[in-house]
Amino acid sequence: MKYISIFLLAISISGCSEQIKSDKKVQDEVITSSSNETAKSHTLVGNNNLIVKNEEDLIGNWVGWFEPDMEENKIFFIDDAMSWGRENKITISLEEINGEEVKGHSIVAGNYRPFSGTISDSDSEFTLNLKEPGDDQYDGSFQITMKKNQKTLSGKWKAYKGIEINKRKYNLTKKLFKYNQNQELENSKRYVDWTNLKTTKFKQEFEGEIYEDISTTFSSATESIYTINASNRLLTKKEVENLKKGDLLIIRNTIYARHGFSFKNRPLRIFFDAQEWYMPVNTDIKSNLTEIEKKNIQLLLKYEKNAVEYYDYFGRG
Repeated sequence: MKYISIFLLAISISGCSEQIKSDKKVQDEVITSSSNETAKSHTLVGNNNLIVKNEEDLIGNWVGWFEPDMEENKIFFIDDAMSWGRENKITISLEEINGEEVKGHSIVAGNYRPFSGTISDSDSEFTLNLKEPGDDQYDGSFQITMKKNQKTLSGKWKAYKGIEINKRKYNLTKKLFKYNQNQELENSKRYVDWTNLKTTKFKQEFEGEIYEDISTTFSSATESIYTINASNRLLTKKEVENLKKGDLLIIRNTIYARHGFSFKNRPLRIFFDAQEWYMPVNTDIKSNLTEIEKKNIQLLLKYEKNAVEYYDYFGRG
């Protein structure tokens, strides 16, 4: 069992406070989202050439990590065994290249942003300078280099405004998105909802002194998430009625992840970003859901509302 002092917990809670406020508003990012200009369903494929030899090969989805590019990266520590370096999986989609003009969009952290810019061509590489519109607080500009006869696109992004992380870097590879109803979760990262804490106060003795401490547990999910697929068959009441809230949540959101939905909710985003197969290519997938998935979502939501939370200790050896 892992014990955390009151002082350390206070730091942890203060670091989470902003996210706790925002996450309470997110019950179901897919069902409650409204159709508008910023909600896009886009699964650009491009050609099948993963190694770039000409401009046409650049068209498509480029996926990888959008990492802070700062001297001091503020790491978000959830617990001794769980941390997040503030990196997110991003998809940069190059849609059109006409002469020197380029158009496309980026999707990261549930945010769809169009961009336009220019491309230049030398004997050895392509150079792209792309700008987002600037009417969103997280807009910025991309500087991209792409060596010919290679398959990695790299570059840097700089925000227009003074946001917390205003510089990022990335190394992306071209991927062809394809919905797969049979895609299973990989056991690559624990789902931890650090916005849902349970704390218990207790006293303990150390070297003759009595200290007041607290044990902290986090809302989580069990191994059941790896055994139930809600995309390829109808689930039954018996299968889901005794599942924990975190299990129901992940099983339901895995449906959305298979369709390439980009999550705003941080705990969900961190969990699904760690899945090697996951590509954030959509911010609106309601029209893409199958009839089986729609029925399973209704069933899961019904039980998720009143399900019991599962709490676990972290930082154990």
